[in-house]
Amino acid sequence: MPTNRVTFSFFQYPRSYSPAAFMFMGFRRLFIGDDVPEGDVRLMGCGGGDGFSIWPDPRTYCLMSALPDPADDRRLRHSRFYQRIAGPSRKQLHIELEPISGHGRWDGEEPFQYTGNQPDDGSIVVLTHARVHRRCMRAFWRSVPAIRNHLRTAAGCRFHIGFGEHPLLTLATFSLWDNIERVREFAYHQSPHHQTLRAARREGWLSESIFVRFRVLGIDGDLDAWPQRLLQ
Repeated sequence: MPTNRVTFSFFQYPRSYSPAAFMFMGFRRLFIGDDVPEGDVRLMGCGGGDGFSIWPDPRTYCLMSALPDPADDRRLRHSRFYQRIAGPSRKQLHIELEPISGHGRWDGEEPFQYTGNQPDDGSIVVLTHARVHRRCMRAFWRSVPAIRNHLRTAAGCRFHIGFGEHPLLTLATFSLWDNIERVREFAYHQSPHHQTLRAARREGWLSESIFVRFRVLGIDGDLDAWPQRLLQ
């Protein structure tokens, strides 16, 4: 069911816990028990470096929880599934968001209920998610390094990372911006994003895609510590 509340949580683990974290991601439906509230709960792996590498980073994962009731967040954090994910982590970052506008589908559904509100002067998150046709994987991944480099140098981008449910066939880009003006400067500039989108439409790379803008409701965690590691 679409919801107007969503939290993206990022976890980094010691290397010794990597096999267990990978198992929870790959077989999460087996570990989600009755104490996990109903809603869209996804555990996804991040790529190497700043998340945009074709090679996964076995130490870093993203949990998306789109739950309609604030009480559900508390229930999720007390669930055995969440404790297994969060407990062994050595670094966490939680970003609570309100979806304000967007278009497209994720796994054939619209996961978010958009408020339609105009962005204020606060921070904005932009999320894209794409599912790639197998025959187009090579062309798609050739375009990713240019997008990553452009994000790394974009003014006003405080944090960015890539993640997905399949290391080759899906990629989400998550970027946190100072304000909507910085997003517009980036979006309307002739960038690798535009070139990739034009090529994707012209050559039919994607079987599905979604684009969402969020208003930031709260950030819990050491935001400054993550880019230092991710952008090395």
